[in-house]
Amino acid sequence: MKYLLPALFVAIALQLGTAPTAQAQAPTSATTYSGPRYPGGPDSLRALVYRSTRITTPAPAGKMLVQFELQPDGKAFNFTMVRPPDPMNKALVDATAAARNYVEANMLAWQLDKPGTTGASIKAPKISLAMEFTTLPAAQAYYYADHEPVFKDATEALRATFSKFRVSPNDSVQQHLFASPSRILAEHIQSKVKYPPNALRSGQQGQVYVYFEVAENGAIDNPQVVGTAGKYLDDEVLKVVKNLSAASAPAQLRGQPVRVYYTLPINFKIVKPRS
Repeated sequence: MKYLLPALFVAIALQLGTAPTAQAQAPTSATTYSGPRYPGGPDSLRALVYRSTRITTPAPAGKMLVQFELQPDGKAFNFTMVRPPDPMNKALVDATAAARNYVEANMLAWQLDKPGTTGASIKAPKISLAMEFTTLPAAQAYYYADHEPVFKDATEALRATFSKFRVSPNDSVQQHLFASPSRILAEHIQSKVKYPPNALRSGQQGQVYVYFEVAENGAIDNPQVVGTAGKYLDDEVLKVVKNLSAASAPAQLRGQPVRVYYTLPINFKIVKPRS
């Protein structure tokens, strides 16, 4: 038998046998963004991305992801593009390649969290920027804001899952997970997806990147698969995202609600049990 191996339950399995000591409370207000910050803030990053998308005219329809990693000093390297779903739009791919080159040449060093802080990663994160070629900059969602949205329903569902498996709310896995709304969302979506039978039969596996926005009122908007692992898997992820509960508190920038976007990797792996 083949089955899906969600990342959440791998983390839980590593922590089994630890008795709970107390039930941590789900956040009820926007949490301070603790990830890498771009010089000049979210507006400066959005302006850089917008300039990169003005190189190609006429602008192609669609959206693609450009990814890169950050060195310990905050400098970006290893720029790549994420393969979009079929059918391939050559004009979009070419425009994204030009945008990637512009961003790589003009990007300043990011400010990273110090190791040991609540939201800091053990290793430098991979950044996924959405390249949108037809939307005016003022209407584009931010990559990050001063305060992130709060996803109360997703947080409570994950805490209930950890509690069911008798995992202490004070363990490092939970502390790292619940420090970041993006990690909460990714694990929540991962726990909701099911392996489509057609995907199993055709051997589809890999990583699906899903894009969506969180509006100023907390609504989940514009969900779209921007990195494919196969149509059946893409469709399953999109179905789950379309049914996400709205954020209980939106992102905030300079004290005002703003629209932000997420690009989350959802993993599918066919595992053959040991004989």
